[in-house]
Amino acid sequence: MKKFIRAILLIIIFLMASGFAVNAFFLGNVTSNLSGNLSRYGISDEAASFAKQHKIVNVAVFGVDGRDDVEGERTDTIMIATADYEHSKVKVASLMRDTYVYINPKYDYDKLNAAYAYGGPSLALQTINQNFDTTITDYITIDFNAMVSMVNAVGGVTIDIETEEELDWVNEYLMDVNEKVETGSPFLEETGPQLVDGSQALSYCRVRYVGDGDFDRTLRQRVVFEQVLSKALNLDLKEQYNLVMTTLPYVKTSLGTLEIIKYGANLALMPSKDIEQSRFPADELISLDMLDGVSYVVPDTLVENIEALYQFIYETAYTPSKTATTISDEIKDTLE
Repeated sequence: MKKFIRAILLIIIFLMASGFAVNAFFLGNVTSNLSGNLSRYGISDEAASFAKQHKIVNVAVFGVDGRDDVEGERTDTIMIATADYEHSKVKVASLMRDTYVYINPKYDYDKLNAAYAYGGPSLALQTINQNFDTTITDYITIDFNAMVSMVNAVGGVTIDIETEEELDWVNEYLMDVNEKVETGSPFLEETGPQLVDGSQALSYCRVRYVGDGDFDRTLRQRVVFEQVLSKALNLDLKEQYNLVMTTLPYVKTSLGTLEIIKYGANLALMPSKDIEQSRFPADELISLDMLDGVSYVVPDTLVENIEALYQFIYETAYTPSKTATTISDEIKDTLE
């Protein structure tokens, strides 16, 4: 029995570190503990009421820079991981880190990834909930070292370097990763599909100056995460243990161990482990604008993006709250 519990715990902790939607399986009803705490999480009454009608759970996943020479922690990766019990689906929605959003009265409007740097996961959760009208109360944060450890523990992942320019940028980032994570991974020498180690995979995930920039960057991240998850589920107990022991020190989460164990068994009950993916703001509801000399990804409009996000997560229509609508109008007025 102890081995069984340990096996479940190891898999669950790994999944927490990998930042995938199955993390959401470990939670109860997302609004069950929100009585009197909606403002604390930046959750609107309308969103809370809507969520209570559905068996769908969301968790925020943050990938942070985590380097000693960087002031604050910048969220290079921001995702909403979803366990959809109603449709028996696992979903991952990437949020563009440069999205122009409202943070709070002190910081006003800024890029979405600034929220974590200003106030950690608490402020980041509030910012996501206010702007995307979500009801997220839990998070998982991983850093550079966790990504490298995870990929190495599963024997590497396969990436497809499409152009010489992309290859050059991967190797450019690899120099920085090798220095900061203290690894000695060799440069990649050719384009095309190839098996890479953790440092090389992290460098690939960080590339943002090729193709569609940050749009393609979020896709690279999801490609790597999905392969890590698939391989992790096939590891034997010893390999899972090694994976967790090397990764756990680099994971921060609001989830407690007992809570994880309690809900972890739900993973095995899902009929499908396929992952549906999307990105928000949506391609057709977005614009790239310069404000005071700074480039932003601007929702066009925020209300329409909220409706699209809810269609992806809940697969039904939702009318955005008054708070979210006000933010949407203010963003629109700023650009006019």
